[in-house]
Amino acid sequence: MKVMITLIKRNLKLFFKDKTVVMFSLLSTLIVLGLYIIFLGRLTFNELADYPGVDLLTGAWVMSGILAIVPVNSSLGALSAMLVDKEKGTYEDLIMTPLSRLQIIGGYVFSTFLITLILSVIVLIATEIYLVSLGGSFLSLGTLVDILFKIILNTLIATLILFCISLFFKNLNAYSLFNSILGTLIGFLAGILIPIGELSSAFQTVVKVFPFSHSASMFRKILMGEPIKIVFECAEPNTIQNFRQTMGIDLMFNSNPITDSASILYLLILGAVGLVISLVRLKQKS
Repeated sequence: MKVMITLIKRNLKLFFKDKTVVMFSLLSTLIVLGLYIIFLGRLTFNELADYPGVDLLTGAWVMSGILAIVPVNSSLGALSAMLVDKEKGTYEDLIMTPLSRLQIIGGYVFSTFLITLILSVIVLIATEIYLVSLGGSFLSLGTLVDILFKIILNTLIATLILFCISLFFKNLNAYSLFNSILGTLIGFLAGILIPIGELSSAFQTVVKVFPFSHSASMFRKILMGEPIKIVFECAEPNTIQNFRQTMGIDLMFNSNPITDSASILYLLILGAVGLVISLVRLKQKS
């Protein structure tokens, strides 16, 4: 255990010491935030521009999406350390030590989880400060516990899925290309850059299959509850329902909203699949 902790500390130091890696891990997130502040936010919520609380509504929607994708980008950046070590020969040096392969791999996985969790909590703090500055209320203790649980879950699933994917890359260049492609597409795949209700039915299906759109949906239900009550104070229930479906607050399956329990189960299944594939892949390599 002490050896694994040492490896985890080593990977944490390497990640946070390299400001370029940290910046690229957050690059997609910053791009999404920038696009919304400058351009997309006004277009998406243009019809509600004159309603009180619309800035809070917009901010909550954007930050919910960012909370969902931060673990993906962070995990991608953190896991690059494993491929860097393989290219430099550090990984082979570790294999030659008394350390077991499981301890070495565990060091990479747990450090990735911790890095991702740290960055996600930082984003949550920034989200709270930002939404309060727009007129929102501080999160209650119960709500804070709920959102932290979902952040930990989202972080765990992102780590397991992306670790599994990283095992299929033999060099850092190919992995970096994948990182760039996923970082570019994730805003669309998670239903963040364009609301799911404005997409074609085929692409809506793609978004619903993508695991982190479910994370975004769960975060929206938490953070957008208050602003929806303010903006739609006098609206008909049907209007509110249509808005929730269009903006991806409620993901639909067979004309029924997908519950948080169903989304959590879906994420856990995908995480378990990623873990099993990883173990099989590692066994093949040993």
